[in-house]
Amino acid sequence: MHIIQPTRTRRAALAVALFLAPLLAACGRNAEEDTKTGAVAGDTAALDTSAMAIARRALGPDVRMAVPFRLGHRNARFVAAALPVMAWVPDPARSGNSVGPGGHELVIVESTPESHAIHKPGLYATREPFLPRLADTASATPADSAQLGRMMGVADADGDGDAEVWAAQYRAARGGGHTWDVRAYDRGGRALYQVIATSKREGGVDASAHSFSGNVEQNPAVRQWLTAKVQELEAALAAMPAEGGR
Repeated sequence: MHIIQPTRTRRAALAVALFLAPLLAACGRNAEEDTKTGAVAGDTAALDTSAMAIARRALGPDVRMAVPFRLGHRNARFVAAALPVMAWVPDPARSGNSVGPGGHELVIVESTPESHAIHKPGLYATREPFLPRLADTASATPADSAQLGRMMGVADADGDGDAEVWAAQYRAARGGGHTWDVRAYDRGGRALYQVIATSKREGGVDASAHSFSGNVEQNPAVRQWLTAKVQELEAALAAMPAEGGR
């Protein structure tokens, strides 16, 4: 009697162990899979390399548009990021000029796995003429990327395969007519190209009204691109309804 009882106990314990073993193994696998899934999700968040993610990590959550571009001889990634102008700011590239609330500054973020750098070449876009003018920021409706893309962006202005970053400003004259100020910045050569095109009548901008920065003369391709961009903006302005943002 004393010998049989321990044997039955061992057999019962063995049966319970055999029953629980598959369940415990499954739980272990599930826990391991959950851990792996969590690690993958965490890695994905940490390695978000979209242009908007790069721009917002460097500049904060106010970035409204982010356009990636590359320079052939550089390993870094570049992003042209649009930040809203919240108060009147002086324009460093044009003496006496200021950009008001509702406009945007185009900033370049240079990103590597180790760090990032921020470049501000003096590229500003006005809210006008494609959006209504604002007296303050209280009623400022954030512009989406499609709206911003009409006044700023990235393009290969000189045809060398490396992109330039550009922005445009519009000013309506009190006596009629208007002025475009279009700039393209070559990050590789660190050169800012500019054209100021003035119209003093309701008929478009004449070639004689174009004033280029001195360095444009050494780069005919940029001159051609700036002229074409003014014509493009003029066409978009002419296509607006009469009650639009002009």
